[in-house]
Amino acid sequence: MDRPRVVVHNTVSLDGRLTGFPADLGLHYQIAAGIPHDAVLTGSATLLAAARAEGVDLAGEDPAEPVPAAPAGGPRPWLVVVDSRARLTRLAWLRAQPYWRDLVVLCSHTTPAEHLDRLRHHRVEHVVAGDNRVDLPVALRALARRYQVTAVRVDAGGTLNGHLLAAGLVDEIDLIVAPYLAGPGGVSFIDDVAGAGPRLTLIDVGRLPDSHLRLRYAVSPA
Repeated sequence: MDRPRVVVHNTVSLDGRLTGFPADLGLHYQIAAGIPHDAVLTGSATLLAAARAEGVDLAGEDPAEPVPAAPAGGPRPWLVVVDSRARLTRLAWLRAQPYWRDLVVLCSHTTPAEHLDRLRHHRVEHVVAGDNRVDLPVALRALARRYQVTAVRVDAGGTLNGHLLAAGLVDEIDLIVAPYLAGPGGVSFIDDVAGAGPRLTLIDVGRLPDSHLRLRYAVSPA
């Protein structure tokens, strides 16, 4: 396989929502840390929302001088962000987080030229793949070739999850099911899987604290 292994990991309510219930983030990231990966793949909307919850606006501008790379440390994964529309323009806050080695931004040929200049100016790693939006198969192969990424953990919303599944790029779904019903209006775990979708084969079921379950499924092509 010329692309990394891809595992989608989310905490969902019993009715398949990502929002609208009190997710146990400590449990979520405890399980996430045990999933083998050398890159975390997410979308710009997910990062914007997470930063906004901490009072940070990632659509702001950094100072003119190049922002520093992440501080040196032990082995950590890359943070890989799908951002064809150049929604993330404040890069220093992301690079200062201690959770990842550094940042790789996935762009397309419609990404504004000024944003590509911004990434080059701040020496932020980036991959241009696809015409109107990021070509995920091409981007994943580039991650393997350029950055020796062999395993990706996806921490994203329903749109990116759905695109990855529709493209046949997901090898495993690893879910924490929380004991809540979020009800209508929440963010779905999966959006826009074409046709009948892929075949899922149960790998493991585990009980977790406070009535949570862990479900692991292998994903086969539709």
